[in-house]
Amino acid sequence: KVDAFSKLLDRCINDLNEGWNPNEEQEPRGETPEVSYDKLHLSEAILKFLEYHESKGNRPKTIGSYRSKLKLFINHLGDMEVREITDFHTTDFLNTCEKTRQWTGVTYNFARITLNNFFVFLKRYKHTETNPATGLESRKEIKTELHQVFSDEDFTKIMTWLKQNDPYTLLFVKTIYYTCIRPKELRQTKLKHINMEYDRIVIPATISKNKKAIPVQIDATLKKELLGIGVKDYPSEFYLFGDINNIIGPTMISENKPYNRFQACLKALSLTEKNYTLYSFKHLSNVRKYLAGW
Repeated sequence: KVDAFSKLLDRCINDLNEGWNPNEEQEPRGETPEVSYDKLHLSEAILKFLEYHESKGNRPKTIGSYRSKLKLFINHLGDMEVREITDFHTTDFLNTCEKTRQWTGVTYNFARITLNNFFVFLKRYKHTETNPATGLESRKEIKTELHQVFSDEDFTKIMTWLKQNDPYTLLFVKTIYYTCIRPKELRQTKLKHINMEYDRIVIPATISKNKKAIPVQIDATLKKELLGIGVKDYPSEFYLFGDINNIIGPTMISENKPYNRFQACLKALSLTEKNYTLYSFKHLSNVRKYLAGW
């Protein structure tokens, strides 16, 4: 029984991490359903579902993931009426994509959960009588070791290559290493968040992942780097990493820019198969602090 419960717990944790919301499987109390759409087509149903999640304030990344999976779904089925979709259609879609797109267990299960949430929504608002995504098979998930900590040799290679080829990304990853600020938070950091007098960066609640203001100490080595790029010489509303050439700039850099530049470094050094990411700098910093007795 303990073994069976542990397996059930693991599946629930995986489903929660992939976006499953058990509350959405319950009929809301006191809620008046919308008028039934007898011939609601899949394209319109998807639009309603995405608008619903946008109105809830769900994360854009989550909504984007829903959108991409549902786009594949409608491409597979065509714009048929939602009331005609059966578990055969949902199963065929998942199995086809698993085979043709070489989906991993994680991707397969996320698509399954997306379909379930989609049809729970449609059933709740009386657009369909059944949920054809209920009881679908799941797949065993093989956990990938993302954000691997660098080996000392690889770390040296990476920093040397960046020093010679990409000063922008070099300072970006150095800042992650010295402060452990997350890449997304660092992209949004403005000069007004940096206090060089007190050697502190304060990530505001509007930026931080946990929605709380985070004060971060500026290491002496990093302080020298920041003074070197002139953090005191620009308007406070400028972004610390707002310009590829100048580093500091007036607009926030795009989400994938630091990631893509770091991937170019890994590709040049033939290190793309080692699961290194920008977060690896954060993890390496924490490991070294731990080993140093912090």
